[in-house]
Amino acid sequence: MNDKSNPSKGEDNLSDDSDAVEAGGKSKLSDRDSAQQQILELVTQACKHPLGSPRRGYFVGKLIREILKSGKLWKENTPHYEEALHKTWIYLSANLCEATTAKQAYNPEISQITSWLNPYLKKRLLDCYLKQQQERERQSSDRIVWLDGIKEDTINSSNNLVADPDVTFYLDELLEWIETDPNNELKSRHVRGKPQLNCQVLLQRQCLYGQSIQEIAKEFGCAPSTVYQLFKNDCRHLLQKFSENQGYQTFNITGLQKP
Repeated sequence: MNDKSNPSKGEDNLSDDSDAVEAGGKSKLSDRDSAQQQILELVTQACKHPLGSPRRGYFVGKLIREILKSGKLWKENTPHYEEALHKTWIYLSANLCEATTAKQAYNPEISQITSWLNPYLKKRLLDCYLKQQQERERQSSDRIVWLDGIKEDTINSSNNLVADPDVTFYLDELLEWIETDPNNELKSRHVRGKPQLNCQVLLQRQCLYGQSIQEIAKEFGCAPSTVYQLFKNDCRHLLQKFSENQGYQTFNITGLQKP
């Protein structure tokens, strides 16, 4: 009788722990729902007022603060991030309620606002990079394409990739290949035990954002020599293969020295 009517201490604890986990999960879910509801309410309030009005600006300002607070907006430590972010806020203001510069205005029934903004923000980051790269090429007297990457004594200067008249076209192809990874070969080459540190991520950090090998190693919690070996043994081979497929004999990436 006692065994049936009085559960053991272990059973009581299991029940309490389960309830606590369930309550914690519901609490986090509730917080996310509440934050999303707050964003939707601010969108509704902003769209009640005409574009360019002080009241519209007031609610858009509050909306921007809520978006940043959500932690879902694309974030990275790159030189052009603030510029790209500023352009994104202009895009938000212009197309939140009516399509001013975009084909369609934001539709909360289709996507969350960060899902709408993140592709635009990433595209502006790419624009900033390409603009910087074009400027470098205009200033280059020998018309050699320089990308951040590896410098080794074994690389002969005569093997450098000499740019075609349209350097931007080649860069567009290269960056699109890195971003899309059509054959999944970049993602499949990674540091052992760290699939998140793969060739796609490394090339993005190097060619798109200009991060050093030391910065990348610190971000992913590994030795710089480990990152260097990934680039040397895997990423560089894939870059060479891509370059040859596009009709270039080879290309040299300078700026990243062996640790």
